[in-house]
Amino acid sequence: MIDLRQEAFNSISRVLAITRYDIEQRQLINEYGLNIHGENYFRDVFNFIYLKNYENENFNSQNNTCIDLVDKTEKLALQITTTRTKEKIDNTFKALKIAKYKNYSISIFYLLDKSKPNKDTIEEYKKNYGVDLNKCLFDYTDLIKEIEGLETSKLIELNNKYFKNNTEKYTDEIVLNLVFKHLIKNFTIIKTNYDDDFGTIDTKQKIKINNLNSRIESEINKGLDYISLVNNEDNILGDLRKFVVDNLYKQVLFELLLSKVSKIELESKTLVEFNDLCQIHNIDFNKIISNLHSKLENKIEIKDFNSMSISWIIISFFFEICDIGIKI
Repeated sequence: MIDLRQEAFNSISRVLAITRYDIEQRQLINEYGLNIHGENYFRDVFNFIYLKNYENENFNSQNNTCIDLVDKTEKLALQITTTRTKEKIDNTFKALKIAKYKNYSISIFYLLDKSKPNKDTIEEYKKNYGVDLNKCLFDYTDLIKEIEGLETSKLIELNNKYFKNNTEKYTDEIVLNLVFKHLIKNFTIIKTNYDDDFGTIDTKQKIKINNLNSRIESEINKGLDYISLVNNEDNILGDLRKFVVDNLYKQVLFELLLSKVSKIELESKTLVEFNDLCQIHNIDFNKIISNLHSKLENKIEIKDFNSMSISWIIISFFFEICDIGIKI
């Protein structure tokens, strides 16, 4: 039963993460179809988890700008949104001035990351509405904690009813592509450095040259089985390289070299010079790659991909084409 619980929880976590990434990317091209369908989907999920009777208020009032879901029995009103502005919060709480929402409690569920109001806004809402605004705003992090607290049979039932089948529409290629786009969405490169003269050599030889231990070697070899799924849609690999190699990987090298080389000297070095310095100062590349893996893991919510870490797939891809590690 413990295994079934873990399997169900992992399935739910994965679907929530993939859905968030999908909504995030669709919004970049002004496509809001998932947002609209999300109202009814989360209506059902919330009713199941919280034992409520939410109804879609937009069925009664087309494009209700204040409220999406209502539980008339318990007088609960809920807005589902991706907009994190104070104006959106203000507009939602204006519902309390509408007669039919008198004495209702209002919450806002964010399909992406929830808004983080400042101290003045929190005080304003305490004064004007008598509410603790922080307790009225929630997102997937709050939802997943609530789900984790469900008793086992209910958690498994939740997965079977609302999450398990949703994984079918997301192929392996789609999932990888969404993760890549999520990683680089908020990354801005100031100066791209392409002076490194990396080439491609045999992966087995490269593993030997980098003196990688059996654990790292095993993870890279497993990751290589998936790199055929990596495609260059919208030239995404160039941006992903800037983020993973020119940013994160270089950060790792910089941090490990600080004990050997002065910060001032390091700030003028290129990536290829960083790699050279790691060889000169005998920096362990097992530690380098492990640290890079940790940094990537902290930025990806979808940890499991056919029992394979997506972070290792990314590292394997750039290791094989000699962007990560030493080659001579």
